[in-house]
Amino acid sequence: MKVKTFAQSKKYTGNFLMDRTVIVVDVLRATSCIIWACRNGANRIIPVSDAGEGAAIASRLGDCIMAGERGGIKLPGFDLGNSPLEFSPEVVKGHNIVINTTNGTVALKAAEGAANVLAGAMINHSAVARKAAELGKDVIILCAGTEGEFSADDICAAGAIATSLCQYAEITSQCDLTLVARSLYKDWKEGRVDLSKSYHYSRLIDLGFAEDVDFCFQEDITDIVPCYRDGFIQPC
Repeated sequence: MKVKTFAQSKKYTGNFLMDRTVIVVDVLRATSCIIWACRNGANRIIPVSDAGEGAAIASRLGDCIMAGERGGIKLPGFDLGNSPLEFSPEVVKGHNIVINTTNGTVALKAAEGAANVLAGAMINHSAVARKAAELGKDVIILCAGTEGEFSADDICAAGAIATSLCQYAEITSQCDLTLVARSLYKDWKEGRVDLSKSYHYSRLIDLGFAEDVDFCFQEDITDIVPCYRDGFIQPC
């Protein structure tokens, strides 16, 4: 199995992803929210490109929760923002969720041409790695990044996933960024790296989302793996 990691989703779409399993990572916070919503009983999650598309889909489907943010702040008129703590069983169980975020849903939409699209984060890194290994295809870990730029928090989560992949599959090739991601994850785990100095991490802290950040950097608190297929996300 070959493993590649991309630092942001902007350039990697279309035919390049065909016949591969893509693990989309937006650890702060979209894929963490999606994983937690699935874990807490959401029916279907529909990522959309913009708020207008989301409103149209919600109108057509009926019983929908609208979730989304811009710049970390909940979109006006939406039910939920982009905090995984909002996606509790009491709120999401049995409901469809339409979600639009600055970075994460962009990455999910970019991955639509892949054979398999999985949502990964720190909170499920072993489970998503195990599922990718079971699928048996080469893996791309597609980091959402932050507003089109490299984001250290996503790279660290990608390193956690890549490290877990090595436990479940024979890795025959890793790109340089995968090796860097694994090294960053190891240094973070052993306390040699402080991600609070990174841009997106520190911005969320400044916006008052420290509890979200702490939640999203817990490791392997669920074995739920969301799969994105035919426009909908549901547990595999």
